[in-house]
Amino acid sequence: MCINLSCMIFTPHCTSLCLRTSPEFGSMRTYSLCFVLVYMCLILSSAPDRANNWTDVVIAQEGRPVTLPCSDGPATVAEQVTWMMMRPEEKHWTLLLSVNSSRRPVDRLLSSTHGRTFEIFEDVSLQFIATATDGGRYSCLMQQRGRKLKEKIILLALLKLTLAPAPPIPLGSTVRLTAQVSPYYAVAGGMWLSPAGVPLLTVVPAQGTLLTKLPRVNRGDNGLYICSIHVQGQSSKPEYKHTLNVTVNAWEAAKFPNIKYDSTGSKASLSNLPVTLPCPPVSGDYVQLYWWKPNLYMSNPEPELVFQFDRWRNHMKQNRSNFQLLGPSSVEAKGNFSFLLRPKLGDAGRYQCEVFLDSAVFGQSTTLTVLHVSNKTSSSTLDLICKYAERSQVKRAKWTHVERPDVQLPMKAMLGMLTVSVSLPVTPETAGQYICTLLLENSQTLNYTYTVTLPPPEGSSVPQPSALLPSLSLLLFLMPVIAVAVGVLLWRRGRCSLRRNVDVEHTLSHYSGEVENIYENPEDLRQSPLHGVYMVSYHCSSKRTFISGSTVWRVCVDVCLGRCLCASPHFIVSLTLAILTDEPA
Repeated sequence: MCINLSCMIFTPHCTSLCLRTSPEFGSMRTYSLCFVLVYMCLILSSAPDRANNWTDVVIAQEGRPVTLPCSDGPATVAEQVTWMMMRPEEKHWTLLLSVNSSRRPVDRLLSSTHGRTFEIFEDVSLQFIATATDGGRYSCLMQQRGRKLKEKIILLALLKLTLAPAPPIPLGSTVRLTAQVSPYYAVAGGMWLSPAGVPLLTVVPAQGTLLTKLPRVNRGDNGLYICSIHVQGQSSKPEYKHTLNVTVNAWEAAKFPNIKYDSTGSKASLSNLPVTLPCPPVSGDYVQLYWWKPNLYMSNPEPELVFQFDRWRNHMKQNRSNFQLLGPSSVEAKGNFSFLLRPKLGDAGRYQCEVFLDSAVFGQSTTLTVLHVSNKTSSSTLDLICKYAERSQVKRAKWTHVERPDVQLPMKAMLGMLTVSVSLPVTPETAGQYICTLLLENSQTLNYTYTVTLPPPEGSSVPQPSALLPSLSLLLFLMPVIAVAVGVLLWRRGRCSLRRNVDVEHTLSHYSGEVENIYENPEDLRQSPLHGVYMVSYHCSSKRTFISGSTVWRVCVDVCLGRCLCASPHFIVSLTLAILTDEPA
């Protein structure tokens, strides 16, 4: 149906079809429909050979013998066997050979056509040495008495395997494993496998091409690598596997004489702030980062390899945790590499990023200066310490007071360190902002600001939270006690007015040193309580009543509440505090 539709697109009826559908679907939808149909037609017409009009697919390597079977089962006896060929760019069949089995036996017959030698066997299969131009469709036609008995069309796809560089491969090289299939529409999919059968990352840079890479190879990469190809359409063998042998020469290292370095960059950063270290603008196969320690790389030519990343194996190795790789993490992703660093003072120095792409190497260097400010307090001074590493970029370092820039500050200078001392206590003249400034060789500046504040005035010190904890605990305990006491007081006021004629009295001695024992006559206290409170009257006088002895607190509270709740709320509070502190109320 699709083919008929595409043929109709190229006729004049295409326009009329669109116009007829426009009233129903609308103009925009009509144009979209026409575009889709024309696009389908262009695809189908540009690749007519992609139609699966074959009954079998054979994939063979260039330069090796290939056998094309004429029958999938037992050999069929036919009087006439004809082999023909049609290349992908051709439109007509070309006769290769024709054999009449009734005249002579068909067994290893040789035929030469256009400089090519073909061999046909008893089962009428065809064998020859495949060349780069032998790809295409082959037709085996069997006839009996002039009538067509059977026809089989075989699509022959040629496979070209490439290994670069050629073995033995120098240690540290980037190996390319490439499989090219022609015609490309014979392939439905495929991948490369390691010698252990593990799938490798495989990309399709062009139609019919399967590519994988082994960056920075070593002896552990030796072995047979397998290219697995799945054929398109009908086939007696749906999968073909071919191998390539990789041999690494461990005694010869790869040489990169033409490393392309960009100009060395210069950067400066405060400690623990993010800074980006750029890499060459190349989407390579492998990236690594070298580091020379600060102030030493001129005298120490051996750098430290701090980061490595293999995009094809998706393998990362880093010696320091404060690096983060930015950029394309996969082969399909686009973009350039870079590194994000939050440097400490010791992370300054020179960094060199190298990107490997096949046999080429690209490099870029960056010199990083780091500034770090700290303080140190003694009994008499506050020292502000400005440290900087990678001194090769620093032209001058200084401390300044923002509010008094003309004042000469007391400073001590050492190699890579500048210290200013502020006398204690801090005065209005010495308080304020102090700035440590680095002037770099490239005329850039790097600043760090430190603020010195005045101490709080005397007497306005805020109590520490630990000192407030006992008072807060006592307050939280007293609040519910006072609330209960006030509630009982309000309830008692109404009750006491009804019981003022009760003549049960109990007299306690005044503050004369005598304390009457209220336990002398227990029967007087065995009256039935009202709601848990003894109804014992106590004549409160203007004099303070002394109640002592922690063993009788409970009885004293019961006795006193009977009368004093009606008379003196202040006494209740005093009594409560006395109970808590075990002191006289």
